[in-house]
Amino acid sequence: MSSLNLKRKATDPHTADAKKPKANGSITSFFGQPKIIPKPESSNTTSSDAPVTKKFDKEAWIAALTEEQKELLKLEIDTLHESWLPYLADEIKSKEFLQLKKFLKAEGERGQKVFPPLEDVYSW
Repeated sequence: MSSLNLKRKATDPHTADAKKPKANGSITSFFGQPKIIPKPESSNTTSSDAPVTKKFDKEAWIAALTEEQKELLKLEIDTLHESWLPYLADEIKSKEFLQLKKFLKAEGERGQKVFPPLEDVYSW
């Protein structure tokens, strides 16, 4: 027998065990079974999967904006669906967001191409 055949037949006990599948080798045996959290029962909804909506008065929100904010947030006012506004109203009025809007406006006025085009920003 050649030495090549001997090397192939020789087994290292450490590597042989590593290649054998574990008895409980599933992901659930490692992490455990997923925990099921019961949803609270609510008598005033027709579906347990109904989305939670916040009361939001878009007109009152717009009326409270400054003229500069109205100008900078025109795209959001005109294109964001009303279901998003209750959750994003405070964020889009934030100092950082308004600075971003000012920057994008200045870039557009300088003739720089902004991607995505403004009309497609909220087209998801």
